[in-house]
Amino acid sequence: MKYTFQFLVASLLLMFLFQSCAKDHCTAERTYVKRTPVFFTKAEMRQPVVNESPQELIKPGKIYVYHDFFFINELYKGIHIYDNSDPSSPTNIGFIKINGNVDIAVKDNILYADSYHDLVTIDISNLYEPIFLNRVEDIYTFHDYGEDQYLGYYEEEEVTEMVECNSNSGFRGGVFFQESGPFNASLDGTQQGGTGTGGSLARFTIYGDYLYIVDESNLYTFGLTNGALPNALSEVPLGWDIETIFPYENNLFIGSASGMFIYSLVNPGTPSFMSNFQHANACDPVFVKDNYAYVTLRSGTWCDGFSNQLDLIDISSLTNPSLVESFPMKNPHGLSISEDNLFLCEGSHGLKVFDITNPEKLDRNRIDFIRDFQATDVIALPNGLLLVIGEDGFRQFDYSNPSNLKEISIIQTPR
Repeated sequence: MKYTFQFLVASLLLMFLFQSCAKDHCTAERTYVKRTPVFFTKAEMRQPVVNESPQELIKPGKIYVYHDFFFINELYKGIHIYDNSDPSSPTNIGFIKINGNVDIAVKDNILYADSYHDLVTIDISNLYEPIFLNRVEDIYTFHDYGEDQYLGYYEEEEVTEMVECNSNSGFRGGVFFQESGPFNASLDGTQQGGTGTGGSLARFTIYGDYLYIVDESNLYTFGLTNGALPNALSEVPLGWDIETIFPYENNLFIGSASGMFIYSLVNPGTPSFMSNFQHANACDPVFVKDNYAYVTLRSGTWCDGFSNQLDLIDISSLTNPSLVESFPMKNPHGLSISEDNLFLCEGSHGLKVFDITNPEKLDRNRIDFIRDFQATDVIALPNGLLLVIGEDGFRQFDYSNPSNLKEISIIQTPR
């Protein structure tokens, strides 16, 4: 009996192992974002900056406001310029062709824009006739693939296919990488004196006489005393998966896939580390007001994210930030705040508005939710004008009554 029992146990174990192995070879349907690298030579990347006639908005990127004008980035192509003197009917007045452009910032009539791994400056004293000034080469590290081939950007495509059940090779948060390491560019500027206003997906920001830029792993500081030719001052390693930058009261708040960093600008030429706040892996734009940082985390990206939430972080002690509350969301992207109103982009779900008079009860105070359009980033201007960008185009709203937003104009992309 003893040997029979042992034989039975061994048989059952072998059967279990066989079934487990069989399961290991099953297939399942998986939907992911496929990112295919696009390569160029340096000569191809450094094409001249050219003024062109107004172009149709095809693939909108980020938005930026400067006086009565706003700019919309056409991903990797350049910048659309609109006269917004009449927000109900913005006028497309021109296009600046900038190869590899994603982000911009403006100070004192000088526009700063990325061009793949370079930084270009443009005089926009007359926005009807912009003048190219200079190109600062290699502000980012080139990804050299040999034989004068360099990574420019990734083409993204949603793909559904059958894969091995236990296969995670190449996948990160619903995104498949053909090559390691995502390409990153830059953006933004804040309303301060002669500067403009950018969105919360910023990788550029201007504060005082300095331009701050983040790529996937570093913080770069440029002096703007000679605005036409930025002066590189410092480079600070931050880690990996750095995404956004936001200036507030002499500090920089930097969003990464794993947390938020706070850097002091007491010495603006060399920002110094103060603290960091860790969260679950997810892409995270940051917006700051008073003693709170508002951080959105979303799934379905290359950031390994599986959370869809808004984190409220107490920053009353900048050296020891702490989580107050996490509020569930659908798929939060960019955000903006005006007085006690928080505007939050929910991707394909639309735009939400919250009263944040009491930030800790934000989830009980949603005052509007506009659906049926795509919202990626938003800028709330003090004059009651709300600018929203998404994959399907650009919209402007009157938010003088935040609980009942009124759409006043739209620029749609081709269907």
